[in-house]
Amino acid sequence: MRLFILTESDFIQSSDIIYQKVLDIIEVGAKSAHLHFYIVGNQVPLAHQDLFTTYGNVTILKMHQAEKLMGEVTNAIVIHFGSELKGSSQFPHYFIPLSAPYLHHNSSLITRWRQQMAFKKYIKKAVFTFGINDWAIDSLRNKYPSFKTKMQDAWLPVSLLPKLEWVDLSETRNELTQGHNYFLSFTPIDNLIATLKEFSLFKKWQLTTMVLVFILDNPKQLAEAQQILKGYKFQEDIVLKTLDQLEIEWLAAAYAVVMDGIDFDKTSLIEWAVHYDIPLLLNENNLQPASWLKAGDVFLFSEKNALFNHLKLYYKDEMYRQARAKLGKEWLVELTEQRNLNHFVKIPLDLKS
Repeated sequence: MRLFILTESDFIQSSDIIYQKVLDIIEVGAKSAHLHFYIVGNQVPLAHQDLFTTYGNVTILKMHQAEKLMGEVTNAIVIHFGSELKGSSQFPHYFIPLSAPYLHHNSSLITRWRQQMAFKKYIKKAVFTFGINDWAIDSLRNKYPSFKTKMQDAWLPVSLLPKLEWVDLSETRNELTQGHNYFLSFTPIDNLIATLKEFSLFKKWQLTTMVLVFILDNPKQLAEAQQILKGYKFQEDIVLKTLDQLEIEWLAAAYAVVMDGIDFDKTSLIEWAVHYDIPLLLNENNLQPASWLKAGDVFLFSEKNALFNHLKLYYKDEMYRQARAKLGKEWLVELTEQRNLNHFVKIPLDLKS
């Protein structure tokens, strides 16, 4: 069976997330003698191409090469994250949303409308749309109730993340924050000022070189954040990046990760941080399923000094920081066991042509 995995998406900004999911899919199916993977994309980085092709049953194709091959094969499956391949309509498609248009709050109305139309088209065309965890499937079913029957639970194990040594993490800190420890923060632009105020209290409490790295969803938010930072007392200790720049190493090298106002599109990042023993500070919200509450410290960021007190606690008590990271690791192991027991669809082994 030929599996064509498309590496581009209309809906997700971070290509690193897609490439990691592709690697997970390949790993799950690597020992299956009847599967051959075609990884399709015009801009797959050489480093990822090298990773993919360490498996003997993987071929890297440009889009035009894959389109040509579509007319020559008879047994194929298309897996995608929100894109399409010309000439593939005769083959079964499986859609794995890693984000969705309703999460792109800063897009223009016309952009969101076009993305909504494309998203629904992908669901209609797919044999199944997969939610790769309970947060994803619940969010998608609530937003698209008319497509519930076309959605299934599935999962991919977090098993092939890069093995990083202290030298790798040190190099990441050198490149990102000139060698300083940092909190990595996924914060909505509307909450940026409140977070900066809490960080100011932290900096005043303790003269420290700790840096706060914000990951913004898009360049528009980045420009807004740059305006907000003008005149900020500790702006030399703030780094602004966008989600499309995100690297897995940034999570692994963080002192702690702050997650504010998130939905299922950040769940892979939560799992990755936990995998690397990085503790999480999660803003309480009604979108987060109960099964994810043990991933980190969950509290209400809007309470006065709440975020400051947690940043201070993690900074001054290394034993507590390590203990919270350990609890997160135990949670991930338990979640993985539950997914196995629930017999969720295993991609790609359970897919049918």
